[in-house]
Amino acid sequence: MGGEKALTSDVELLQEYIQLGIRDILSVPCSITDTWQWLAAQASLAGSLRLTMSNHEGNLPGLAAGVFFGTGQPALVHMQNTGLFNAGDGFLTLVSPAIYQIPVAVIVTCRGSYPDDSSEPHQEIGRRTDELTATIFGDSRSVFGSDSGGCLLDQVRASVSVAQAGGVGVLKLSPAAFRKTVTAQLASSFAALTIEPLEALRMTKGELSLPATLRFASAVHRDQAIAAIVAAHPKAAILFCNGYTSRAAQAVADRWGNFYNLGYMGGTLAIGWALARSRPDLEVVVVDGDQNAQMSTMKDHLLASYPANLYWYVLNNHVGASVGTADSIPLALIYRSLARVIEAIPDQPDSFPHPRVCARGANIVDDPPSGEKPNLASLARGFRAWVQQTSQGVKDESSYSFGQNV
Repeated sequence: MGGEKALTSDVELLQEYIQLGIRDILSVPCSITDTWQWLAAQASLAGSLRLTMSNHEGNLPGLAAGVFFGTGQPALVHMQNTGLFNAGDGFLTLVSPAIYQIPVAVIVTCRGSYPDDSSEPHQEIGRRTDELTATIFGDSRSVFGSDSGGCLLDQVRASVSVAQAGGVGVLKLSPAAFRKTVTAQLASSFAALTIEPLEALRMTKGELSLPATLRFASAVHRDQAIAAIVAAHPKAAILFCNGYTSRAAQAVADRWGNFYNLGYMGGTLAIGWALARSRPDLEVVVVDGDQNAQMSTMKDHLLASYPANLYWYVLNNHVGASVGTADSIPLALIYRSLARVIEAIPDQPDSFPHPRVCARGANIVDDPPSGEKPNLASLARGFRAWVQQTSQGVKDESSYSFGQNV
């Protein structure tokens, strides 16, 4: 025995996160943590946490932001180091201290971190993991963990403490850092999922569900469409995608309850979906442009689980207006089944009148720390404050509607 302390088990690792108050785990599959993830699925079924599986790492930062806006608590994002590239844009935008400062705890599993991993791609990403985590998350002091797994639970506590204090705490998890003690099993509940026919979705969520006030006889200017959407959803949380859409929304329809997503192209639907799932009592509206909609990888989520309180609008002007005049790929039929598509007039070059989104307007409801000027984090805090004060939503973890999520 030699008096050596056994490595932390997969069971102990999950229990520690639960004891620390983590109630939402947002994840992609990983062979390193397959048993830990299976245990999380069982805990989700039992109601002690909520596990949301995603098909793409790029969704995870947005899902974490939506959970925070809905519950006020940081989620745990679980991902592979190979997915850091995919999630980088979302993390840089949402968790950066210089932008929105959304708190989140992260597990990055470290493929290629041990000699037995003979995969050349894993070895390549393994050599870059330290640099990537420091670059994407911005502060190496908030990145914890070691290949050996020494003091793993202390590292877990440190990373979660950073998140609960309003930052981003990252745990790098090597396969040699913990031991597997259970055997993962197939979850038959996933096989029982049924996909709602697209025809039905077009009637309930897609373009055939457009309110009468949004049925325009011809293409309309972006400003007109945004004003009409806001008027049709006066009590909703409304999230606008980056580019000209957010700029126009702040200029013509600013209100407490708007969130302007800047920089995280294609990520607004992930934020809105997770917010809608976290707060089923709250109407949630997402307004995308056609290219933002096409960059989103959340469409499979909508096909499998479309919250009744979520509405997705796509302003289809056929160009990436804020980045030039190049034509968009035409919207496929699935977008018209999942979203309320509104045809919009494309902008003439150099004709857009509105300034960039800045820290001003209805969402600035608190004084910045230490007398600093308002910043984009102030907008995020204001939006979270509006969500918290609106309706009779989730007040504590005992009133969550937990269960197996997709």
